[in-house]
Amino acid sequence: MSDPNGPVLELKDVAVHFGGRGGLFASPGPVVKAVNGVDLTIGRGETVALVGESGCGKSTLSNTIVGLQAPVSGSIRVAGEEVVGADRRKLNDIRRHVQMIFQDPALSLDPRSTIGATVGEPLKVRGVAKGEALKQRVGELLTQVGLRAEHADRYPHQFSGGQRQRVVIARALALEPGLVICDEPVSALDVSVRAQILNLLVALQKRTGVSYLFVSHDLSVVRHICDRVVVMYLGRFVEMADRATFFANPKHPYTRALMSAVPQADPVVQRGKERYVLSGELPSPANIPSGCAFHTRCPLATEICSQVRPELTPRPDGALVACHHA
Repeated sequence: MSDPNGPVLELKDVAVHFGGRGGLFASPGPVVKAVNGVDLTIGRGETVALVGESGCGKSTLSNTIVGLQAPVSGSIRVAGEEVVGADRRKLNDIRRHVQMIFQDPALSLDPRSTIGATVGEPLKVRGVAKGEALKQRVGELLTQVGLRAEHADRYPHQFSGGQRQRVVIARALALEPGLVICDEPVSALDVSVRAQILNLLVALQKRTGVSYLFVSHDLSVVRHICDRVVVMYLGRFVEMADRATFFANPKHPYTRALMSAVPQADPVVQRGKERYVLSGELPSPANIPSGCAFHTRCPLATEICSQVRPELTPRPDGALVACHHA
């Protein structure tokens, strides 16, 4: 790491596009603008939630940060090191500082490998530990996530979904990264198990100081774990705020619609809640509307919304909002 006190992640004008290239006898197809110019900084020990509908670009951005997808422009710095343009050797060094927890734990684990081999693989490949030291470190990692050291000899099918996700978390923490990207890490789990995994992530952060980029569409989960919230729509950020400000006073119409979709346990509160119902479907990222991309579904849209794209603008309470009428 170049600066032990600097941010763990810095994104500047990152864009990720797909398609647009034609074949020998085919004309170029449409360009899908999955991520369309975003800026973000995550500090050490901080949890930033990235929320939005399916198809808004959350997972694409996550894959780009860890180097699984190349951006067409912009800068991505992890622990002070530039990801964009890095060769394979450099990228492997950078990946030690950023790890990923995927949505489905069953698909994240090799069914033919024991849990011990899976958790110990990063340590073995990096030359961090081997032999008895490797076995001891794997046992420590399993214990850290609420499993037992003797579980190392078992296979993924012998565990429940929550236990498998604990194994995935142990593997992600094996190299002591500064940043872990959690891509919908609890959406495939039962409600009771979700709470256990969320509490585990919070406890591990307090113990290790790791930072999280928590990707989710579930605002009730986000409220439990995050320090800041970033709302994404069609490849762009439309609102950013700290947790208290975000949930007390959401400003963008899209954010209000997401908030109104969160069910309340109290039926009286649920019936009296203000509703923001969006019309139409999410437009295709291959044909993003002009001006504000949200204007085709927005109840507040006026003529300027279809002509001028709003930029993220600071508000008195510290929030950043991209809306002409927020």
